[in-house]
Amino acid sequence: MGEGRATGTGRGGCAVIGDTTIVTPPLVCGYADVELAHEQMRTHRACRIVRCAWKAAAYYTLVAAGRLTPQSLTPRERAAARGIEFPPLDSDPPNSGGPTYRTLREVLDKLSELALPTSGADGNGHPENP
Repeated sequence: MGEGRATGTGRGGCAVIGDTTIVTPPLVCGYADVELAHEQMRTHRACRIVRCAWKAAAYYTLVAAGRLTPQSLTPRERAAARGIEFPPLDSDPPNSGGPTYRTLREVLDKLSELALPTSGADGNGHPENP
């Protein structure tokens, strides 16, 4: 292999950079079935690839087989370009209604207090008998 030359078919391979050889494992196994991948993509249509192992395996199988080309934009960017509302990320704050963060913090603090044994109590939270 020459310097900077890479080989492989998307199912793993190796590259030589300077004097270093880098070997990458395959993204999908050699027994991957394209028809099964299509079926899994249909079954898991509502799932996100980053959260669903089945859809991720099907997606990478179809990409490796040349049946699917990865998008250059994220789903959120594509939705914004078309004017479609995209579901919020799990880490996004709630959009409407519900208690304030201060209220939630107060409730959690009170629950924590209730979970801790009080002074002068036995291990079960009951007053000690003299």
